[in-house]
Amino acid sequence: MRMEVAGGIVVNLLVASIFVSVILIPAPASSQSVACNVPPSSDWSEAEDPRDYMSVEVPGSIEVFGSKELGLEPLDKDISTEWSNGAWSSFPGIYVENESATVISLAMEPGYRYTFCIDFSSKGDVYLLTDSNLDMYTVDFYCDEEGWELICDANALDSVPVEYRDLFTWVPFRDTHAYESVSYQEFSVAIDSTGSAWSFAGFGSSEEQVLHLVLDGWDNSRGGDHPASGNMSIEVLIDVEERFMLPKTAAYVLIGSLPLSCIIIPLIIHWKYHSSALGTRDGEELVEVPFLKDGP
Repeated sequence: MRMEVAGGIVVNLLVASIFVSVILIPAPASSQSVACNVPPSSDWSEAEDPRDYMSVEVPGSIEVFGSKELGLEPLDKDISTEWSNGAWSSFPGIYVENESATVISLAMEPGYRYTFCIDFSSKGDVYLLTDSNLDMYTVDFYCDEEGWELICDANALDSVPVEYRDLFTWVPFRDTHAYESVSYQEFSVAIDSTGSAWSFAGFGSSEEQVLHLVLDGWDNSRGGDHPASGNMSIEVLIDVEERFMLPKTAAYVLIGSLPLSCIIIPLIIHWKYHSSALGTRDGEELVEVPFLKDGP
């Protein structure tokens, strides 16, 4: 009976560990089959200014809308670039001129899932970049301009070892958020933290992270991008929803409990086995077992 109880405890512990590990598996950073549930007209309060939450600019040029230099508020509500009522009455819309690009800068906050739905009037490229990669993208954007020849030599990158080339060019966020030659694209992203080693360990703050949605309409340095296809108008929907997040310490507790269970569970089974062997059942008398004697 006691062995059955011990076995049941072991099974329950294993099932609990598997269940928790499944919960801790993060949701995929991108999804190709999602829908933006954004209302057709603005539901923002009149007191809220969209310039505080997003900025629109041509790379390295004057900002068309908002100002990221003044700091952006973390985005916690839906956005549609087609809105023209209420707080969005002065929004100019999103356009990409021929041989150009448009950058939308947003401050994304941990604990939210951001789903993007992007509709081009023609075909173009979509990239999600961090601050440092946007700087490299801007350099790439102006490589055709006079005076940039020294850092835009097409053959210079070939002399750099492959493992270090990411330091000399721009890469999309998490190496995945690059969508090229598309007329319509959906994807989603969630920010877990700012990326600090201390924030991952559960110390320090985990604040918002500014990311840049690049709508590309020119022939950039990437091999699979779409060439220039004229002036384009673009509709961008951003669906923002809260998501459930386990405490940061949960992963550390699980990682530590699994090896400990490999030690503790055998000890429990061993103790239960020996304690049941030394005990007696209720209502039963001890019976002496005779020794086998050697022959005469």
